[in-house]
Amino acid sequence: MVIYAECGHQGPADVEFCGECGRYLKWDDDGPVAVRAQPVVQQQVVQPAEPIAPVRQPVRQTVEDQVLNPGDLICGKCGKGNAPTRNFCSRCGASLAESEVVETSWWRRLFGRRPKEHKAGARPGKDGVRRRTGRAGAARRTVGKVIRRAVAVALVFSALIYALYQPFRGAINTAAVGVWSQVTGIFEAKLNPVHPVKVSATAQSTGHAAPLVTDNAKNTFWAAPADREQVLVFTFDHPADLRKAIVYSGDAANFPAAHRPQKLHLVFSTGKTYDMVLADTPDSQEAAIENSEGATSVELHVAGLYRSLNGTDVAISEIELFEAG
Repeated sequence: MVIYAECGHQGPADVEFCGECGRYLKWDDDGPVAVRAQPVVQQQVVQPAEPIAPVRQPVRQTVEDQVLNPGDLICGKCGKGNAPTRNFCSRCGASLAESEVVETSWWRRLFGRRPKEHKAGARPGKDGVRRRTGRAGAARRTVGKVIRRAVAVALVFSALIYALYQPFRGAINTAAVGVWSQVTGIFEAKLNPVHPVKVSATAQSTGHAAPLVTDNAKNTFWAAPADREQVLVFTFDHPADLRKAIVYSGDAANFPAAHRPQKLHLVFSTGKTYDMVLADTPDSQEAAIENSEGATSVELHVAGLYRSLNGTDVAISEIELFEAG
């Protein structure tokens, strides 16, 4: 820092005009006429009565050529960026009273951390105010870091299980569909149960005929050999707009004894289709249905299985359908 001999103000030595009074500092080629800010007796320099400043054509510099910080003042004459504390441009000496101010980016204004304000005499480090440092502060920071890392590891581990383990993915999908159905059901029309007038299947085991899948009893079930894709066919007495199904998979009395459906591929009489993914659970599960408007029948293809260790048949205890009212 130097003290300018022209006006007595203090400032950097690499500017051409004083930031306070706007005087031109370079009267010759030897740099600013100034006195170093050292503990010596300052000598007053007597300047000519009417100094003639050399004619200078400032090179205009665009804003893009500079590194500007929020709050900097851009000179309207030469485009130079100046610190907010200056009154005159450091390059051309023009007044900065009506200069353009560099604004803070929107994402910094929205997400930027604002400095904490303290009352006078109550800032950290002042007498009577204890700093949050030492062992207690370090322990809090360590605990916070451990918690953040544990959450990150749990999320990554869950994503890997979801991607690699089909039963877990099916359960998550079913739960998500159920929650979504409950939320959207508040705003949708009331759903009414719809009963098929006829239920048939491509195959059925002895004692486990196809109509048992819609008899509203959980202790009975439809079953068929799982050596090929089996199909249930529901026929309605009117065009239906199916929106939801409640499914009970397997044999409720002995759940592991039979294969369970993992995916039902629905083919409507209108030609449209929809895939219903199920979880491997003996409890009831809700599944949304789409693309069924105007259908008078639907084929339910067992397109995927949760395999039993010793069973040979696929079983479904109950399927309840609901349509828009």
